[in-house]
Amino acid sequence: MHQEVLKLEGREIFQRFKNFPEFYLAGGTALALQIGHRISIDFDLFSKKDIPSNFLNKVEKIFRDKKLEVIVNNSEQLSLNVSKTKVDFVKYSFPLIFKPIKFQCVNILKIPEIAAMKAYTLGRRGTLKDYIDLYFLLGEKHISLKKIIEIAQKKYKEKFDPRLFLEQLIYLDDIEDIEIQFLRGKITKIKLQKFFEKEIKNLSGNSS
Repeated sequence: MHQEVLKLEGREIFQRFKNFPEFYLAGGTALALQIGHRISIDFDLFSKKDIPSNFLNKVEKIFRDKKLEVIVNNSEQLSLNVSKTKVDFVKYSFPLIFKPIKFQCVNILKIPEIAAMKAYTLGRRGTLKDYIDLYFLLGEKHISLKKIIEIAQKKYKEKFDPRLFLEQLIYLDDIEDIEIQFLRGKITKIKLQKFFEKEIKNLSGNSS
């Protein structure tokens, strides 16, 4: 695992997630730990179960030495800042396709399923980080575009629209610029768009 993608505070927080075995780490941080492409400063943890009404009490005990700022607290989600690090515990009802791997006793979603989640997100509220993550996933051959679509269809059924995903993949005009700390060279929006256009062209060519 690429622990260098986490800052010192992030590493310390990560180690405590072993106290939440019902959750698995997903999103950009789970991906960065596995492929080491960018610094990641927040944590997204998911579970099929509702967030218990007393869950905040457990979190406060686990992070008793940290300053906590609660942003959202309900049965669907607990979002808070642990010191200055954003942590989200989320109820996520979609099924797991692959069994998560473990690192330091923390459940981490596998790369192919992270890719499928990114594809699903892109059709809803995608951010520049999602595009960057998909760029490295595809560009470094961790997974193919065809495989991403297959897994997303299996995971999300009719809620995933492959056509919408591919349309969003090459439409970056309204994507907000945010600072991203790359570990393998900066990627621009223009480079992203050209890369994804080529990927889609290759996908269409292979399927014809």
